[in-house]
Amino acid sequence: MEKVVFPVKAVILAGGEGSRLRPLTIGRPKPMTPLFGKPVLGHILDLLRRHGITEIAVTLRCLPAAVTDFFGDGGEYGVRLTYFIEEEPLGTAGGVKRCMDFLGEEDFLVVSGDGVCDLELGELMALHQSCRSTATLALCRREEPLEYGLVRTDSQGRILGFVEKPGWRQVDTELVNTGIYILSRRAMDRVPEEGPCDFGKELFPRLLAEGEPLYGWEVPGYWQDMGDCAAYLEAAADALEGKVDLDLEEGRGRIPAGAVVREPCWIGRRVSLAPGCTVGPYTVLGEGSTVATGAVVERSVLLGGAVGEGAEVSGAILCKGSQVHPWAVVGPGAVLGERAVVGTEAIVAPGVKLWPGHRVSEGGKATASQVTGGQAAPLKFSAGGALRGRIGEELTPETLVALGSLLGEEEQVGLGWAGGRGADMLARAVGSGVAAAGGTVLVSDAPCSSAGAWLGRYYGLPVTLFIQQDGDTAELRLFGSDGLPLSRDGQRRLEGALLRGEGSRVPAGRVGGFETVAGTRPGYASEAARLSQLVSIPLRPLTVQVERGEGANDVLASALTALGCRVRRGSGRGYPVFSADWGGFRLAAWDEEGRLISPDRLLVLLTRIEMEQGRKAAALPSWAPAAAEGVARGSRGRLLRLGRDGEEAQRLWREQPWFWDGIFAACRIAARLGLTGETLALLDHSIPRFATARGEVPLRSGRGRVMGRALETLSAAPQGEGARLKVGEGWVYLAPMSSRNALRIIAEAADMEAAEELCGIYEEKLRELDR
Repeated sequence: MEKVVFPVKAVILAGGEGSRLRPLTIGRPKPMTPLFGKPVLGHILDLLRRHGITEIAVTLRCLPAAVTDFFGDGGEYGVRLTYFIEEEPLGTAGGVKRCMDFLGEEDFLVVSGDGVCDLELGELMALHQSCRSTATLALCRREEPLEYGLVRTDSQGRILGFVEKPGWRQVDTELVNTGIYILSRRAMDRVPEEGPCDFGKELFPRLLAEGEPLYGWEVPGYWQDMGDCAAYLEAAADALEGKVDLDLEEGRGRIPAGAVVREPCWIGRRVSLAPGCTVGPYTVLGEGSTVATGAVVERSVLLGGAVGEGAEVSGAILCKGSQVHPWAVVGPGAVLGERAVVGTEAIVAPGVKLWPGHRVSEGGKATASQVTGGQAAPLKFSAGGALRGRIGEELTPETLVALGSLLGEEEQVGLGWAGGRGADMLARAVGSGVAAAGGTVLVSDAPCSSAGAWLGRYYGLPVTLFIQQDGDTAELRLFGSDGLPLSRDGQRRLEGALLRGEGSRVPAGRVGGFETVAGTRPGYASEAARLSQLVSIPLRPLTVQVERGEGANDVLASALTALGCRVRRGSGRGYPVFSADWGGFRLAAWDEEGRLISPDRLLVLLTRIEMEQGRKAAALPSWAPAAAEGVARGSRGRLLRLGRDGEEAQRLWREQPWFWDGIFAACRIAARLGLTGETLALLDHSIPRFATARGEVPLRSGRGRVMGRALETLSAAPQGEGARLKVGEGWVYLAPMSSRNALRIIAEAADMEAAEELCGIYEEKLRELDR
């Protein structure tokens, strides 16, 4: 066996700001977050020293003096530290590139400075050397992997692909990138000399595309990224339980007589515990913490906070100088920033965060976070790309002003709304925020979401917002300049910026304004008709019906009229019937006999039109029926899949709005009927006979784990989003659900009975994999 030569040098990436850990990280960089009497970065130095690595570079950006002043040259930790301070963000790989003169020609270790871990680095190095890898990544399993980078490997550990910060539909493994790597000089030679570069997003995918050997291994040990306050509490509890090997003796104090301490606990130095108080289990009391008589503190971390007589603190974090007055209650998930005060007999509800200096008055109750410039509760985009909530609760005027101040940085923002006075109020609030940031609001008369998206596409607006009210709730949809929903990266940036309280304000002389854009409905209808035409000659006489209803169906009727159809409002037999729902983005259609044509069959039908009268190429979502591929092959055309076929598929998708806009879809179908004279029933019968059945399998284990097992044991092929496998003459599509711990199944077969049977078979197979 070859002798393992361990790297003599390492780089610690310690430039993180820790915005999701606020208020814990306000005023300090994330690696300086205290844990068991020392910064988290100190535990990383202990880990490296135990593995014989003492020559260490540290990359810094956020508040670098906090790190350099505390650690100095590293002598107290038995290491030698060399600091590299970034004036501008260079990304993870770009930051390490600046350290190459220090690192030399030998392989070296890269580790994040803001995680808690005790991974067996020696085993990682042995694997790196045995595989002669250009880069080797330490991997861990996570049931909830959305905040990490997924890494797909084969049975030998060779990396097959990366998905950075995935959506649930992209999750087909639980293996995630820990940010701990062993790298060769050859890998770093591919990093540009200037400008930012990221390991996970740029360098590793580039090396993989060039055929370089990259490996990823799940090595023994513990790893926890302290991404938020819940993860911080979890890491502390895991250390108390012995799941991670940290030095807990350094800084430990004595337990005074009279206090009840329920193990496991960690009591630091200069901690005051009054007789009759109860502490623990799973509690950490840092230096300067105080717990008075009769108080109960459990499953919490106190970093110099004080808990008064009879008060109860459970599952919370109290920062330095915070106070919980007598008989108050602080619930699980609450965080008190420095100098925050909870008055006598007051209540802090679970999950509430108090920013530094905030106060809950005597007898009061804090049910929403009190922050300076940040959001009380984070807004999260749904899988469909919408923000949803109750008007006046999750969606308040203050929230929408904050959102507007972020959107206003784009200079021009499209804005539309429908459904009631609540939507009107929210729109005015977001418009005020845009103007306060110096942006111009283009207020449209768009009657539905799809019309708002078209307006943004027509004018090339960086962002367009449409607000749809439905009773007490509202849905906010944001679109980019292509008229499609904001990318997942764009959504994440907005979520984070709202949570951090970012946003712009300009002086009075630069405040933006409002402009009115009229005629959205006729403009949208006219363009849908024009772009959906298959030939320039007039259509044969065609009568269609559009269901009654305002908004999207009014636009649909106008568009079909502009196409040359005779349009009747209502429904009934004898003519094709169309209806646009889901804000105009989805088409429902019935043939002349009143039979509903399923959305899946409409996609295949539109694919046939594209292959026969269009450009002989189309792009569809990964879940769309496999029958569309047969239609494409029969016409010697090409069918691409979103998520699987890269930018070409994305470009086609943008250029073929009939696949994702219900108004365009109806016009495209009507254009075909008017060209050929066939009925909608005949056109439907001309595509392959198939039916789809849908199922859902709730899981006990993680979605990524079961998806990974499905890929291994069921021979399912990854599609970028979800996976697909052929079963006899049918197909099965599998994908994680976004909103709950379950997998979605779409089974496709010759008829509904066979599709439902196939769906049932694979529901049971997934349950077996889950077990």
